[in-house]
Amino acid sequence: MWVTPQEAMDQWADAPDDLTVLASYLQAAYEQCVAFLPAGTWPVDGVTTIPERWKLAQIMQARALYRSGLAGDGNQIGVDGLQVTVFPMDWTVKNLLRPRRVGRVL
Repeated sequence: MWVTPQEAMDQWADAPDDLTVLASYLQAAYEQCVAFLPAGTWPVDGVTTIPERWKLAQIMQARALYRSGLAGDGNQIGVDGLQVTVFPMDWTVKNLLRPRRVGRVL
């Protein structure tokens, strides 16, 4: 994993209190993030520094997975009338893992 449970708790205020449960979500998120990276990106021999955006993506994906367990059948979380839709991997996480390359405009 790129992120430890303690690192995740520092950035995720409502993270599960049980470190084993949190580690499970982080591991699942890690696996999904690695699968989404462009082919040949990870693992790379000799890499010692993980990009911060990958770490953030792992935490955001773990949070999305955790919330999806709370969302129920409607894929929404929250009280009636104030619900938020939860997606397995939203565009923000995808952009952290595969940033769009924007060409220079003259």
